[in-house]
Amino acid sequence: MKRLTEAWFEFKGVKSSDMGVLLRQMPTRTLAARNYTRTRVAGRDGSIALGDGCYGDVSVKIECSVPDASKLGAVLAWLSGSGALRFSDEPNLTYDASVEKEYSRASILNRCEGQRFTVTWTCAPIRRLCPSAADITITTSGTGFTALGTYFALPKLAIYGSGAFSVTISGGGHSSSMFFTGVPSEGIVVDSELMDALMMDGAGLLNRCVLSNSDDFFRIWPGANTLTWGLGSGDEEESGSITKIVLTPRWRWL
Repeated sequence: MKRLTEAWFEFKGVKSSDMGVLLRQMPTRTLAARNYTRTRVAGRDGSIALGDGCYGDVSVKIECSVPDASKLGAVLAWLSGSGALRFSDEPNLTYDASVEKEYSRASILNRCEGQRFTVTWTCAPIRRLCPSAADITITTSGTGFTALGTYFALPKLAIYGSGAFSVTISGGGHSSSMFFTGVPSEGIVVDSELMDALMMDGAGLLNRCVLSNSDDFFRIWPGANTLTWGLGSGDEEESGSITKIVLTPRWRWL
């Protein structure tokens, strides 16, 4: 069991130990709840839950102290706004967090020059890997890879190809495919978080190259996955080629 004197948290890239802040207790964290409403149906006992498949924000709270009162101003300025948040008991996972609530502080009775207070962050329900996982380069259709995390990832794919083609990621009983046409010789980048297709240098959009009958943007489910592609438009009107795909995975945890 790690002693509190050895525990730390990091917010916006700055560790509590570097700011002279001590944790008085480890964070209180709650599991994200699904978004749903309950509806009564005439002639049916009880109610039914109707959800959108998404999760709500979570609240993360800590109690800490600043023994050196001269550092308090800098600490309060740091513990404001938004940024990445992580803790020493889970150093490889980060929240997207914001300090949105007021908090009060009080003098420490046995060290009156110090201050103690509670900070509450409002956090996105899905945590990210820190540091980010390395890119995965795939040069052959049908290549398999293992996805980390406990929740589906929204990857970025840099597709080095041109013309017409399709790309599919399958795993965990799920499959997501996208279909492309008129891709320039430089290739195309698909960002599933932004829900946009971009030029390789990011200077402009290429959403016009994504066919309207394609599925949702790519998702990668935890466990074993396979990436495949097909070339051409399927009716021989347009050919296509792919030399490699560089996958930025963005693994995620609930």
